[in-house]
Amino acid sequence: MQSVVHIEEDGQQKAFVSVAASLVTIGLLERVYMANALRMGAYIIRHTADWQKRHRILGDVRGRGLMIGVELVHDQDSKEKAPDLRNRVIQMAFQKGLLLLGAGENTIRIAPPLMIDNEQAEFAVATLDACLTAVEGKR
Repeated sequence: MQSVVHIEEDGQQKAFVSVAASLVTIGLLERVYMANALRMGAYIIRHTADWQKRHRILGDVRGRGLMIGVELVHDQDSKEKAPDLRNRVIQMAFQKGLLLLGAGENTIRIAPPLMIDNEQAEFAVATLDACLTAVEGKR
């Protein structure tokens, strides 16, 4: 008995469209978004470089590209982790329109989309800075 394979023409067209869309997306990543991630990540790191001196609840700010971590501590010398402060900052930022993620016990993960622009990065940095200041003042 022979097997008969039947491929629908409509299915082939959908597959071709999917492949074409994938290739366009890969092209955008390679030509535009990876460079933007490096540029905007450097921008955010530059604008948060002095935060450890200005915010006594910060243990460290570190990152590469657009994956940036802001570590919150109760004391900069002992580096005692501050998950409670981290959670308050994340909640306050959300109420102001900035979505942040927790990472580990006491770190805020800044992970914007690869297509972030200057205006959005400025908003994120200013909002997070304001939230850190507010939470720090309520300790």
